[in-house]
Amino acid sequence: MLDIREGVSSFSILVKLHFLPNSKRDRWLNVLLDQSEVYFPQILESQVHWQRLQAGGLREGDGGPEWGLEHIRASEPIKSFFFSPRERVASFPEKLEPGETGRRILFGVKNCDLLPLKVHEQMFLQGDFKDTFYEARLRNTLFIAADCPEPADTCFCNLVGRRPFAEAEADIVLTVLEDGYLLEPLSDEGEESVRTGGDAIQPATEFQAAKRAEKRRAADSKLAKINPKPWADGLAQRIWDRSGEDGFWGKHAASCVECFGCLMTCPTCYCFLLYDKARAEGMDRSKVWDACYMAAYARVGGGANPRSEFLKRFVNRFQCKFTHFKNAHGFYACSGCGRCYRACMGKIDIRDVLGEV
Repeated sequence: MLDIREGVSSFSILVKLHFLPNSKRDRWLNVLLDQSEVYFPQILESQVHWQRLQAGGLREGDGGPEWGLEHIRASEPIKSFFFSPRERVASFPEKLEPGETGRRILFGVKNCDLLPLKVHEQMFLQGDFKDTFYEARLRNTLFIAADCPEPADTCFCNLVGRRPFAEAEADIVLTVLEDGYLLEPLSDEGEESVRTGGDAIQPATEFQAAKRAEKRRAADSKLAKINPKPWADGLAQRIWDRSGEDGFWGKHAASCVECFGCLMTCPTCYCFLLYDKARAEGMDRSKVWDACYMAAYARVGGGANPRSEFLKRFVNRFQCKFTHFKNAHGFYACSGCGRCYRACMGKIDIRDVLGEV
């Protein structure tokens, strides 16, 4: 194990690094598979998707899965692992409790999918009410994060105040080097998981640490070229001040076809709808994903709807993520993952919108 001081963006941390050579990778992964369900990013038809790792599918090549560790985040946000699109959450007259959840590992998750967990924490785990279903899944998940050395032109995490892995729930941070994995445990559980590799895990060298720093600098440099101009200061207030300017918002909303793709793929969106369904001797309550672009989203008793016009719902999305959440919690409800633009049929880029606010 190597202790060094390394600068990452604008902060410094004490780094404890281990190295897992490619020749011994499967030994460690088999130990993890014996203990947990393991999900990893796999490249399928040029896209990265989450897949469950099977013991017989460890090796790359020869028909094995092509891992997507050095690509951008998977197409699917990880929130569906914790916040199901549809879930039964209560019943009457009997009480419904969260069921047993087995231990699982998200192997290769990116920082832009970890930051949203901090958003959901504010919604589901803070205050007077706790979502015990969400909490149980989160508690039984180990996060092995992976560096993102090749940002895409849709990425903009550098614009939204990217936060260190240590502040974003990671248990281990992994960097892919040519001859193996560099592993940095950030939690006690992460340290324990690294130790399960036994003698397959070696002390890292200064050269390997320098290679990681070089790859991170290259990624930061590419992000700076993709997004060279930061958003204006006081963005939250600027959005609020322009809320009533229909001409400005209408120009950007003109190509929207209300497909809701941006909100369904967003890793930070947390809105849900509760509905009850009667059965023979009681009732069930279910929770489903909701989206603020839907026409009935703001409808209240009696049928009144303060946001019946789509333009008001369009503006509300920006207010929610970049004004209200920022003012309440100190950071944006956006991780800069770029999924919204990838999914948008009208190709509305929120970087353009916020760059003009």
